[in-house]
Amino acid sequence: MNRPLPSFLEPGGLALLLFGGKGGVGKTTCAASSALRMARLAPARSVLLVSIDPAHSLQDSLAGLTPPANLKTLELDAQEYLGKFRAKNGQKLREIAAAGTFLDDEDINRFLNLSLPGLDELMAFLEISGWLEDRRYDSIVVDTAPSGHTLRLLAMPGLIRKWLHMLDTLLAKRRYMRKVFGKSKGRDQLDLFVDQWDASLRRTETLLRDPSRCRFVPVTIAEPLSVRETAALLAELRQWRIPAPDLIVNLLHPQNGCPTCSSARALERQQMEHLRTVVGGSPQSLW
Repeated sequence: MNRPLPSFLEPGGLALLLFGGKGGVGKTTCAASSALRMARLAPARSVLLVSIDPAHSLQDSLAGLTPPANLKTLELDAQEYLGKFRAKNGQKLREIAAAGTFLDDEDINRFLNLSLPGLDELMAFLEISGWLEDRRYDSIVVDTAPSGHTLRLLAMPGLIRKWLHMLDTLLAKRRYMRKVFGKSKGRDQLDLFVDQWDASLRRTETLLRDPSRCRFVPVTIAEPLSVRETAALLAELRQWRIPAPDLIVNLLHPQNGCPTCSSARALERQQMEHLRTVVGGSPQSLW
């Protein structure tokens, strides 16, 4: 009897499908094979397979395979998108900092050059979210960075929102001065810049939490270190309310007459039971 497909490969197609896990567990291979399957099941839908892992192996996983015509592959340089953001918006951020503080140019430059862990991945992810908003692709499959990077990425929108609140506080003095001396009550381009950033973050968070449009698929192997990292990842996904109903356990030893394989499978079964305990009462399916 054939086992049914995982929910993330069911007909209809998700807008966003993310694969994550510890380095070396096969998440890139799982992302690539899922994207190929999605593209072949729905030839009329455009699919993007994109990697935001700093150590890209997407092209290696395809091993020279020519993808279907409706599937595009891309290895994103997250640092490049962070650089583009700073080049495009650096002057606005300087104006905001200058308007609300007594910092000199050197202090402002030091503030703007701060590199928060996960900020580069967030910039790349916001770009991906924008492609979906613009309907450039019907579905995007993302090979994320190893779980440590991914955990920082999941926490980053909350940190950025605090940063935007700080920027808005800096602008409050400027708005007051414009109202008193310029008789202007409207929000100007700097206020709108902060508003647009906040709106973009909210749209991205809404997309990530919508089970009809987005799924996160943790990939693990049945060994203690990987299982512990997967448990931490699942806890974060629950905290951020990101749907993850399926969990892939990769590289299991085959069931055969080999004594070595049988011994390895016994150890793997122990870890699988631990995984089921980690999953608890939630509806995750193990594949």
